[in-house]
Amino acid sequence: MRRILRFALLSTLFSATMMAAQNSQTFYLATAARAGNIQLPRGIYEVTWSTPSKSRVTLKSRVTLTIKTEDEKTFKILSRVIEGKQDRVGVVTSVVDGVSYLRELHTSNAKFILQNEIEGAK
Repeated sequence: MRRILRFALLSTLFSATMMAAQNSQTFYLATAARAGNIQLPRGIYEVTWSTPSKSRVTLKSRVTLTIKTEDEKTFKILSRVIEGKQDRVGVVTSVVDGVSYLRELHTSNAKFILQNEIEGAK
């Protein structure tokens, strides 16, 4: 009985760790960029998000990304999520009128398109 209880406890802890790992991603931003109205300096960031429930997943599903900087500051930004296996992991940036913007974040199982509200962008 104790052996079964230990196995169940370890399985629960392992699955919770795996679920948490699926909803976070560390990425490196090679140059400073804006995300929404926040200026991000070059550096390493930890991004976390909550997965929308399966009944609510659509092509335009939105999630809030929580971005934590190296100096432990956090902020949130709205994004559209496209779930599914991605062929690359990383970030997509663009330059509009000389300003770099963080456009997309690609993880192994989803792509997040940030809602930047940039005038003049196409």
